[in-house]
Amino acid sequence: MRRSSMAWVDVAATSLADGVHHVELDDGRGIALLRRGGQWWALRDVCPHQGARLSGGTMRGRVAPCLPGEEISLNDEEPVLVCPWHGWEFDVVTGRSLADPCRQRVRSYDVKVEAGRVWVQA
Repeated sequence: MRRSSMAWVDVAATSLADGVHHVELDDGRGIALLRRGGQWWALRDVCPHQGARLSGGTMRGRVAPCLPGEEISLNDEEPVLVCPWHGWEFDVVTGRSLADPCRQRVRSYDVKVEAGRVWVQA
């Protein structure tokens, strides 16, 4: 549950390129800011596994279900953030780990775009 006292913080210009970016809030918290086309997401920039900076990782589509012997394909409609150290994958919307969604997650933040700026509720 999100606290209602959280404020919107201006973190970047909308001209930021597609991909994964590190932004730091005034209080020192790191945020992994993700952009793909017109969509934006923000996650806490620390992997719960061993503390890697998630902004050093990559964003890609989720692996689509398949049977043994079938070609593996990615579903770009469901992007995930992949940790650069050990490949842990996190849903960019919820922050939940794909391997253990009930127990492992990173904090996700609400994002809005206004007047050419990206804002995160933190």
